[in-house]
Amino acid sequence: MKIMRKDKKIKYFKGEFLHPALDIKRNLLILGFRFFSEDFKERNLFVISNQKGISFLDEEHFEDSGGDYYIEIGNRKLARIEERWDLEELNNFIENYNLAISETPKIKEIFNKIKELLKKYMELEKEEDYFLIPAWIIGVYFFPVFSAYPFLHIKAPKQSGKTQCLNFLKQICFNAVKAKPSLPALCDTVDSLRGVYLIDQADLLKRKGNEELLEILTDSYKKESGKRRIRFSEKRGGWRTIEQETYSPKAFASVRELPEDLADRCLTIPLIKSERNFPEPLEESENWKEIRGELYKVLLTNFSVIKNSYDIFKTEYRQNSKIIGRDLELWLPLETILKFVIDEEELERIRQRFKQLYGYTTYEANELEKEVIRVIFECLEDGKTNQIILRPSEISQKIEDEFWEDKFLNSHQKGIRVGYIVKNFNLSSEKKDTSKGIAYLFEKEKILKIKGLYIKNEKNTPNTPFLTEKPENTNNLDEF
Repeated sequence: MKIMRKDKKIKYFKGEFLHPALDIKRNLLILGFRFFSEDFKERNLFVISNQKGISFLDEEHFEDSGGDYYIEIGNRKLARIEERWDLEELNNFIENYNLAISETPKIKEIFNKIKELLKKYMELEKEEDYFLIPAWIIGVYFFPVFSAYPFLHIKAPKQSGKTQCLNFLKQICFNAVKAKPSLPALCDTVDSLRGVYLIDQADLLKRKGNEELLEILTDSYKKESGKRRIRFSEKRGGWRTIEQETYSPKAFASVRELPEDLADRCLTIPLIKSERNFPEPLEESENWKEIRGELYKVLLTNFSVIKNSYDIFKTEYRQNSKIIGRDLELWLPLETILKFVIDEEELERIRQRFKQLYGYTTYEANELEKEVIRVIFECLEDGKTNQIILRPSEISQKIEDEFWEDKFLNSHQKGIRVGYIVKNFNLSSEKKDTSKGIAYLFEKEKILKIKGLYIKNEKNTPNTPFLTEKPENTNNLDEF
């Protein structure tokens, strides 16, 4: 066994690692493809955009403006450039751009083109929706600069154009792949291509057995989340573990609501059944390569300004608090794009439409749930205390009959319902075992905050359907 010398230092790579399909670090962008070279071999090609201009690269390690970079190609298989962009057009664009002899496309120009194409291929519910979807489409090309990116959910009855919309997105979005919702396909595709993952019939995600897939999907709207570790056997024996990325834009189409946690990451666009016959967005219907080429050009020439604008807008929102929390996370990438194409008055109209559409996925407490919160708060108020211990049955006894949708529940079943509400809304600060069963510690400050979030006014409206998830048979459960 060799002993390492005490004065020996570990030598390591001090530069930046880049994803080969699409990455943006500092003032540099990399865009990667496969291509079939003139010597009849398939090779990788990287387009590099920086302050010096735009150039080609076919090596995995390079230096730029004093920075050291390594492209982590590994086993990733990139998109074939012949299927995404015209190679001759790419050559001409780079040559003319570096010589400054032609203008590059503007964000507003490609935005308006996408908007007109949308109107050609589908009918949306509101005029504002023809602004939101193009902003989302352009944003997917820049998604690495955003800390989070909203999912797009196309929700409509059957034969209303959901599949048509996904097919349109497949033609125009960055490295878009339409596939069945399986965990291996999702992880392999997104990790290799960093493209838009399109899922039709997303209602199937609620099926039993999809729990791990749903967990990964739900987390994958954020840059630092949604990574999956895989352990597999090697040919020579032994095991190897790799980590795959799953952060990328995704779009779903369904008839029914998506699972709650997934829906909460979505911009939901409702479709209506149109009386018009729309053409299908087939490969031969448009020069999709040319349209994607315009989007690639916008990406290569505008990534720095988009990144800087996003950082500025994020700071501004922290100061004015017009939108907060996840609403802001999901809206901000869209506003960053929209700021380049519309004025402030129109932007406010689109912002309100976004809030309305995102509100479809935001859970609202029903009247029984609100009454549980009120009763706990009133117990704290009546006792003039900052803490109180209550059993679910004690809470349920203080709730009037009119708030119970099911009039035939016994006291035990009512206590179980209350227990679920306490858990679902995280109302308690501590769970306690008592001689009379499970009880919960409630703190006034916490209940007051939750009350402010879910109870906007004090007017009670009983007989609202009970929405909190509950077991099918409450007779066989112990009280919480």
